[in-house]
Amino acid sequence: MNSLSISQKYLLCALSSKGKIPALSFERIIAVAASGVVELMIDGIIETDGKKLSIIKPLSSDKKYLSPIYDYIEKKQPVNFKTVIEHFSVAFTSKNSDELIDSIGSSLVATGCVKQEKRGIFGNKNAYIPDEKAVDNIIQNIRAEVLEDGELTEDIAALTVILDKTGALMKFFSEYEKKAVKQRLKEIKNNPENKEIAKVINYVEELMVVIIVSAT
Repeated sequence: MNSLSISQKYLLCALSSKGKIPALSFERIIAVAASGVVELMIDGIIETDGKKLSIIKPLSSDKKYLSPIYDYIEKKQPVNFKTVIEHFSVAFTSKNSDELIDSIGSSLVATGCVKQEKRGIFGNKNAYIPDEKAVDNIIQNIRAEVLEDGELTEDIAALTVILDKTGALMKFFSEYEKKAVKQRLKEIKNNPENKEIAKVINYVEELMVVIIVSAT
């Protein structure tokens, strides 16, 4: 389960016990796409000039669950980050967001971290029931790296910021712990020995501003 990626971990933590992202948590739907973009950037598959995204190498077979994002960027490149996010969230229908969530969700089914069921009025919507142990494993990893002075990795730093900025962190952490997480991330950003991690944290925080604006 430690091998799960940023987008897989985010979706797993963002899902409700019923296997869906809560209806009133639109920013979490947007963040699913954001987590995918960040993952592709950290893995060196796409790059940004500060405003627009472009493909720099082929999508590896183990990242096929992010093909909806990859294919869209490849078709539109260079394309604004906000345009990509809006494609998978702000639309007349949920077709694009459903496609991305189903793609990542299916990859989680293969790992045994979720159980797929059919839900909805007509029973034609996929739901991904999260395995509590899998979710707890992710949260414990965050605790180990962020709250217990462990070595912080780029994916955990990015995941923590996205969870925090979309309100999905509080259900796993107390108010005191959440403040400690924010303080720890701030310390990491200001430590000159953590330049690469700080770069990831800063970039993700900037992207989350776009998400917040898009969700309002």
